[in-house]
Amino acid sequence: MSNTTETEFEYAANDKHYRGLILKFAASNPRAAVVLLPDWRGQSPLARDHANYLVALGCAAVIADLYGDGFSPDSPDQVGPMVKNLIDHREQGVAALAACVARLRREVPADIPILCLGYSAGGMVALDYARSGADVAGIILCSALLKTAATGMGTRIRPPVLILQGTQDQISPMETIALIVAEMNSAGNDVCFELYTQTHHAFDNPEAGNDPNARLVYSPTSARRAKAAIASFVAEVIAR
Repeated sequence: MSNTTETEFEYAANDKHYRGLILKFAASNPRAAVVLLPDWRGQSPLARDHANYLVALGCAAVIADLYGDGFSPDSPDQVGPMVKNLIDHREQGVAALAACVARLRREVPADIPILCLGYSAGGMVALDYARSGADVAGIILCSALLKTAATGMGTRIRPPVLILQGTQDQISPMETIALIVAEMNSAGNDVCFELYTQTHHAFDNPEAGNDPNARLVYSPTSARRAKAAIASFVAEVIAR
């Protein structure tokens, strides 16, 4: 989008320096701001596509830095250790996201809502941040790496949550989704689950291919429906 500005967005946590990107419409103030936690590839063309979609909805969008120092893997061989570190040290992801949100609050008007939107591993971080007592207006997960609360982690979530998942996701299977539903019910959280049949992990990613036997499979239908659900949720949050 030629009328969208894209600038570096820096913050610090966990004794690390994080370098994200902030995208926003140049001609007007945003109606909301969204921290977008991308999949394992970080600040990839797909992450920019997702961010530009949010800008088109009237939002400022920050593509968060998942790993620190602005690192964005360019090969699947690099991702294993990086994602494993996120899973093994979930509290670090929460701290980094909290720092990103705090930095964003200084960047945008004080009266607009702030949301978090997480894809795949970024979805795990977003949900853990929500469990930490995050004071944001909404949380969205799309094709997320779902994990139940870790030992000692809270389960009460203050803002409304939207979770968009495929029923054939091998990374976050229906058994895991059922455990998340039980956790959310037990904690009294306001959560909407939208499930897409015949849909695998990474259904939002055109580069995932269309092999139904693969772990990552693109679904244009589910991707379109997820975008519409995200737009509806953001509009609902803005209208509050």
